[in-house]
Parts: sequence; C-alpha cells; structure tokens
Amino acid sequence: MTGGASPAAGATGGSAPAAGPGGSAADAAGSTTPPSAAGPAGQKPQDAHETTPASGGEESTAPQPPQSGPGAESYEATGRLGQGSQRRGHLRNAVANVEGDLVGGDKYVVLLGGTRRGLRVLSPLVAERVRFAYCAPADFPDARDALLRQRLLILRGPAGYGKTAMAVRLLLGACQGTVYHLDGGVDLSTLADRLESDSGVIEPGAGFLLEQPDDIGGLSRETYDKVQGALAQADAWMVVTVSTGELSDAELLAGVRDVTDAPHPSEVVRAHLRWRIGEHDADRLMARGDVRGVVTELLGDHPACRQAGELAAAMSEHYELHGAVDPDRLREHRARLEAEDFEIWAESLPDAATRSFALALAVLNGLPQEDIAQAARSLRSRLEDGSPYLRAPGPDGHVPRDRHLFDTPRRRQLLRLRAREVDPPGGEPGRLLEYKDPGYARRVIVHAWTQYEVQAEILDWLQELVVHPSEQVRVHAAATGLGVLAAESYRTVERRVLTRWALSDSPARRTAVAYALAVACQNGWVKEQATGLVEGWYADQDRPALQATAARVHGLGAVSDQPVGELARLLAVDSVTVAVAVGSALADLVAADPDVTRSVLAMLRGRAEQHRSSRAATLAFLIVAAQVVVETKEAEPDAAVPEWPTLLHLAHRRHELRDPFVRLWRCALNESFFHHEAKQVLLQWARLAERDAELRERFRLLVGAIAHEDVRSGRILRGCAEDWVHPDRIVQLPLTARVVRAQLDVEGV
Repeated sequence: MTGGASPAAGATGGSAPAAGPGGSAADAAGSTTPPSAAGPAGQKPQDAHETTPASGGEESTAPQPPQSGPGAESYEATGRLGQGSQRRGHLRNAVANVEGDLVGGDKYVVLLGGTRRGLRVLSPLVAERVRFAYCAPADFPDARDALLRQRLLILRGPAGYGKTAMAVRLLLGACQGTVYHLDGGVDLSTLADRLESDSGVIEPGAGFLLEQPDDIGGLSRETYDKVQGALAQADAWMVVTVSTGELSDAELLAGVRDVTDAPHPSEVVRAHLRWRIGEHDADRLMARGDVRGVVTELLGDHPACRQAGELAAAMSEHYELHGAVDPDRLREHRARLEAEDFEIWAESLPDAATRSFALALAVLNGLPQEDIAQAARSLRSRLEDGSPYLRAPGPDGHVPRDRHLFDTPRRRQLLRLRAREVDPPGGEPGRLLEYKDPGYARRVIVHAWTQYEVQAEILDWLQELVVHPSEQVRVHAAATGLGVLAAESYRTVERRVLTRWALSDSPARRTAVAYALAVACQNGWVKEQATGLVEGWYADQDRPALQATAARVHGLGAVSDQPVGELARLLAVDSVTVAVAVGSALADLVAADPDVTRSVLAMLRGRAEQHRSSRAATLAFLIVAAQVVVETKEAEPDAAVPEWPTLLHLAHRRHELRDPFVRLWRCALNESFFHHEAKQVLLQWARLAERDAELRERFRLLVGAIAHEDVRSGRILRGCAEDWVHPDRIVQLPLTARVVRAQLDVEGV
C-alpha cells in the first residue's frame, strides 16, 4: 500500500457544524440531533423495549444518552468487529428456510416471461431419502453412463416409476457440489447464459434437477445443445424428468432415457423401513402377513414409488410412537393422505403446546434447541387462555388437558413434528433443531396464520422475538416469521406492524421491517406496494426514524436497483440515527457482494468532501470498516486468525480501492466528533494484527499510507500506538504498536 494524497479539504480536524436544512426535522417527534450539528442523540440498544412517553405532556427527566463515544448508538455500531458479516449470514440462513438459497439475488434463475426467482437447494430430506432408501431399477446403470457422457439427461416415463428419485440419485453420484431444484417455469436458454457468464455464482460441480418443465414441448435441439455446452463449461450436471410423450422434437431422442422398469411397491416399502427403523425391525415387520396384506391392498402391484415411500414413512412413525403397526390405522392414514398430507399432519397436532413448538420451530428453524424451546413457551403462554380455537378436540375427539412440562420428551416431540436434531457446525457444543423437510417452515407459518384466529397473538409474539438478545433469533423472527406473513397478508401486516415498527425508536424493530420486506418482496405484487411505502419513508424529512428504516431496506436491495445512490442522498440528513442506519445498510451491501466496495468507497469519499454530509459519511465508513470481515480460510490461507477486516483485505489486493480507503481513514482520524468511534475501530484492527504477522504487515502499510505527507494524521496514529502499550492497559498490543511506531518514524512523524 503506497502513500496517498493529503486529506480532502474540510475533512480533517473536525468540520465546523453545518447550519442544517431547517427546524422541521429537528423538532419532529422521535428525531435526533444531526451529525453535523452540536450533538447527535443516542439510541437504545438493539434489544431494548420501547418506552411509553410520560402522560400529561410532562417532559421526561431521564438523562439524555451521549451524543457520540461510549454509550452512543454510533459507538455501538462500530463496537463489534464483523457484526455486519455475521448479520448477513444469519439473514441468508433465515431466508433459505422459506425461499431456498436466496439472499440479495446472488443466485437466481430467469423464468419464462422474464421473472427472476432464487435458486433452491434440493431438500436435504429428499437427498437423504434417496441416498439411503433408493431401490435402483435394472436400467439405472445405463442412465448413469448416459449422464456421465452427456451432462444433460432427460428421463421419460409414466407416473409411479420413480423418475424423480432416479434423477436425484444420478445427480448425487455425479456432482461434487450443491444440487439445486429448479422451478418448472425456468427459461433453459437464459439458464445456459447464466452458466456461461463465468460470474462465479454457480460453483463447479453443481447439479440441477428440473421436474416436468412447463415448456418442455417447446424444447428444441438448439436449446438442448446450448444448455449441454454451458453445463460442460461450468462443470455442472442436469437431469430433466418428463412424462411419456411430452417431447416434440425428434432430434432430442439421443438425450432421452426411457424409464421402463420400476421396483415392486413392497420392495420400496421394505427399503424405506430399513432406512427409518433399522434392517432387523423392518424385516420383522414385513414378515407379518397382515402387514404385507395391507401394503398390497393399499399399493397394489403396479409401480407406485412415491406412494410406497409415503406409506413406509407412516408405518415407521406409527411403529416408533406406538411400538407396533396397526393395519386399520394405516388404512385410515392412507385415506386421509389422499386428501392432503400436510393439512392432516398439521391438524393432528394434539394440543397448544405441540402447535406452539411447531410454529416456534418453523420461525427459528435450524437454531439452538434452547432458543426454540424458549420461544415455544412464550407463544404457548399467549395461547393457553381457554379460547375455543385452542381447546378444540384433537384427532381422537377428546379435548386436550393442560400439559405438564415433563409430559413429552424432546425425542418423541421431534418425531411427531417430523423434525430432527443436528450438530452445530465447527464442533460447537449443543444441538440445533430443524424440520426434516425444509418446505415445512413456510407451510407451518402460513397454516397457523390462515387456519386459526391467532393473528394478534402471533404478531405480539414476533414483536418480542425481534428484540431478543440473540441476533440470529432476531433475524429469523423478522425474515422467516414476519417476512412470510407479509408475503401472505401484506395489507394486514403493513397496517398493524410495518409502519408502526418503522417509526419505532428501537433499531431492532426498524431492522426487522427491512428483513421482513427482503423476504416479502420476492412476491412481485408485494414489491410494487412496498416500493411505494419505502419511498414515502425515504422522503419523510420530519421523521428520521422512517428514513433510517428506509435506509436498512435499501441495504438489502429489496426495493431498489441502485441502493448505493439512494443511501448516498440520506447522508445529508441531519440525524445520527439515519447515519448509523446508512452505515449498517452499506455494510450489508458489502457483506453480500464485495464487488460493490468500489462504488461504496467512491461514494463515501465524495460525500466526505461535502461539508453538509462529511460527518455522516465518516461515521458510515467506520461502520463498514468495523462490521464487514472476510473469512481467511479461503481468502488468506496463511492467516493466523479466522477473519480479517474486509476493507483492509480488499484495499491491499485492488489498487483502485486504496486512494479512497486511505482518504476516508484520514477523515475518520481527524473528525473530532467521532474520534472515539475511529479509535475503537482502529483498536479492533490492531488487536487482530497483534495475533497475525501477515495482517500486521498489511496494517503497517495502511499506517504508512495514512501518515504519508500528513503529519496530523500520523501524530494521531502515534498517540493510538502509545495507548496500546500504556502501563495502565490490561491487555497491551506491543507487536502492533512497535510496527506502527517504526513506520511512523520512517514517515518522519
């Protein structure tokens, strides 16, 4: 990193207060003093609850929070290294629960008609079922060889022959990467263009399953060859399933394999039972004449792979819950299954406690069992009030009694809920809970919302969860919970929640609105309505809280194709609340797509040179610098710490980023109003550098670039280095301080 130019005029030494645009914003309820004025007001911590104003018009005598530095919202926003990247990861996981592998549009396909839709990862439950319970037909080896030769294979056959299971098994065997489940309306020609673009969006070795495509009759040899070539270039694979007689182009027959053989239904049942309850118990069960008889009665002798798997699932569930299989129960289950399996399952949950746990698991799918249990009990306390919709008879006709907390062990409850325990990643102790079928999360939420009169209770419960101490609980409650409800009943959620929370003095509730809209705006109609709503918030100069909420929405790319430009204009607003929101939104953008860093830094540099927005731009830069990190295991394999600051990492690798990066650091160090925030971020970087020699070298280069021909900035850096080894400091940073002082000696500071 080489020396940069001197700081922009007016950006060092602390700019003089700007006059501001007028008194309306400053006088509005809930407003804060602007960053360019004498003192910005602070904000509550993210998990703080809103308070009710004093009645009778009396002014509150509570002390005002600090305007900057320790205790201020600006200090909190720059106080935890990597929180923006962590936040983005939580959001990605939450959205994946209800929308597939989708956040920020980074992985998408184009449907017929031009609509974009996110790629969905193949259900782990489907993959697991096929991996361990698949009965391979006689023609499976031929299909496998054809896929390996061609990369694109069309499986054709009648219903019941297991085309989908064969396709999944073929892809699991061929692919080294993720297997995606494509929407039936995908435009294959456009998908080929995406694969050929070499954008790095689709990882090498990926696979694609496309079932019964909408436009298969129009598939031509030209499109087939184009997709096949794109798959080869991307080192990817695809299997398409179609019904008999759906192809109209005879030239495609070379890429088609007809599925003409299918395992006997009883063998499919046996294979699934062996996977679910073990080989010994499965064989003993299938040896019973009454069980074999009911299997034959319900499935017949004709190919019925899907129905056989479903029957085996019901048999194993009955066996594990009751210790036996009752043929009459199987007949009843089969009859009800023909109506609708999910509705039957959801409505058979016996009591409020089980239904509360099911809904809590749906909203917090994949989170620690302790958080889910706490949320379930909180919801249950709202519901168990003797209301008719809670005391309705269960499937046995009996009204359930109040449950004791020790009535049902977790193992049995998970079995009833079709859920499972999994280990946290990275060897972390504890257990995570999730539905076996990822599609259940959305369906359970929608079912509870639409089938029972509990809308007010659910919204009140979510209001509690979005200010939970755990950030991943907050994110899931907002994205998975409120986002699904906003997509399902937008007008109701907008009226009862979105606008009210957008006006809140709680940053957590304002952020929850942004996460909810990021999910709900996947629906085109909702996006159109939400765009108008957010535009109104964005332009409301009398209520900074609304503008702060609009900033967070733009940071997720939910309603705008040019979020950096939209956020730039908000830096002129005289409110620290808005400035913090803009900084967090920019951190979201950089965490989602590091390629946007160039435009973000260029914008912030330009705004830092403008007197009216210089302080806000400086604070926004510090927030991005603190909140976004890069994992070193791939980006910097020789690193000694797991994460590096993203801006420092990118500025070293990309020459065009260095000048705005260095200039913005000079502005930050010389900005008197946010000097505590600047020193805090610098200290966080120095702590990492103390443990990592390579990062310490990058840090030294940054110090040299900042101090080059800038004595004032160099002296500030020297003062920071002295603080890091002060005798009164409990944890000193001698290695980092030594290289900083040595570099400043070289620069003559």
